[in-house]
Amino acid sequence: MGTALIDFVYATMRKRVNDPDSPYWLPKVLEKIQTPDHHSLSPLKVDEWQLGALSGDQGATIAGTIADAWWMFVKRAFKQAKAAGVPDLPANLNAFISQPDNVDQYPTLGLTGITVAGLPNASVGDLTGIVPTTNGYRGTLRVTAAAYDSHGYQPRITIDGKYQLDQHVVVIDAPRGSGLKPPTQVVLKGLDAYGVDWPSQQIEGHGQFLFTVTGLAFDVDLSIEASGTGADRTAKVTIQSVAIAGTPVYTLDKDHLTIEGDTVTDLTKEVWRNSAVAAFNSPDAATALTAKLAAALNADDFRTQFSGSVTEQLGKALDGVFGTGTLPAGSGKPPAGDGPLEVYLFDRVRASLNDTGSGFYPPTVVRSSSDPRLDPLSIDSIDLGDQQVMGVSINFKLNHVTVSGISDVLIPVEDAALVAEGVDATLRFGRISQTPIAVKADVVATFKSGDHIDGTMNTTVKHPSVALGLSFDGPDADALTIGLRSLSLAADKADLDINIHVDGLDDKALHQIFNTEEIKGDFIKGVQDGAAQRKDDIAKALTDNARKVIAEKLSG
Repeated sequence: MGTALIDFVYATMRKRVNDPDSPYWLPKVLEKIQTPDHHSLSPLKVDEWQLGALSGDQGATIAGTIADAWWMFVKRAFKQAKAAGVPDLPANLNAFISQPDNVDQYPTLGLTGITVAGLPNASVGDLTGIVPTTNGYRGTLRVTAAAYDSHGYQPRITIDGKYQLDQHVVVIDAPRGSGLKPPTQVVLKGLDAYGVDWPSQQIEGHGQFLFTVTGLAFDVDLSIEASGTGADRTAKVTIQSVAIAGTPVYTLDKDHLTIEGDTVTDLTKEVWRNSAVAAFNSPDAATALTAKLAAALNADDFRTQFSGSVTEQLGKALDGVFGTGTLPAGSGKPPAGDGPLEVYLFDRVRASLNDTGSGFYPPTVVRSSSDPRLDPLSIDSIDLGDQQVMGVSINFKLNHVTVSGISDVLIPVEDAALVAEGVDATLRFGRISQTPIAVKADVVATFKSGDHIDGTMNTTVKHPSVALGLSFDGPDADALTIGLRSLSLAADKADLDINIHVDGLDDKALHQIFNTEEIKGDFIKGVQDGAAQRKDDIAKALTDNARKVIAEKLSG
């Protein structure tokens, strides 16, 4: 079977998971996820993300800009110190200039009190890279964020909180060179009272920030496996990892950005603000933000809750479709290529066939079928051939044959088997209320001369069985097609009683003729062949019922 079954199950659920009117709609499921310490996705709150150093040319530019702004602050402090009479200060600062520290050159960006809003607004895409595991399958599921612009959701993800931009700056002997120089050896005292640490200072600007994130998607590595043994088996989904797919775009809301700090003045505020904007828009910040977001979603507590929630939703779907009947403890030997997950899902089917509350309970299926009608089942005709009646050769043909009592049927768990071609099942009739199958027909008795006389037939058979070979096709449950590969009727001839009445012919003689082993065999084969001629109609009835039951049960 390969991955056909897991593809079928996923395709069926994908429609529901992406349907806002479905009880399985992903945003509503994700909204309910909460870790034991009360973290959730609605919204995701994080205490701190240290994005680290912003390196490269852009980092160097930001560092230089902040150093220039700091130098303006230093010169103002120097002027104030001179005016206050601080001793031992030079006449001016012309011999000096500022630069980023030559060892700790790059600015660093840290975020605190972070709120990521909109993560539950997501949809699922393809399930790819499916490979078998010991007990099931593993694959990668694409999840796209900001998927809906309805039902109270907006098609965007936002990240907001507080930030701090740190920079190590120094005073060097002028002029600047082609590279960074070590701090000056000249000592100036008294500037500390005015906020300057000479000749080296760690400065920062901080404030509020707000990002809008677009193009955000996740690749979720997950497994779905059969868990447990015997009648206690379940299907279990485990989220192995969550990775950011592609390259999301982070757009800073400049109007929402604030800036303040001990060395930030009205004169330098715009310089600091521009530096913060550049820092947030740097490739290093985007890369770090992506990594931090992935790490937050990959935390063990979140992955555990994700796994539990998806497992719960799958269990809810399976219970809804197949009921909660007891699983058979033994499953026999599955065909090559089918593992524990396929066997578990098939055993759910076998259990549902014996659950009176299930939509797949055979009597319910038979009774609910109206186009075509299965009970009674109509057969055009059965030719019983030429028979000798009181020395006269007469051809007997049954027309307008109806077979009733079909709804008194069961498929015991031991009579259904998973095979390479689909499913083989044996229908056992008369097992519930001991109702015999009744076959009625109009009889046409034709003589060699061409003359004919009419009559009726009433036949009963106790506890017959029908072996069916079923095939299954279609990408999902809504397009499921059940085919009838084979149909074989079996009946104990001793339990078959054929009664034919034809005006002008002796009933006892007819009963004796038509209840011979040979005629009974021909009759059984005739019913079988007649039913087989309607196999497309029977398959349609099974297909319609399966589609209807699954759709209704998954609609909530």
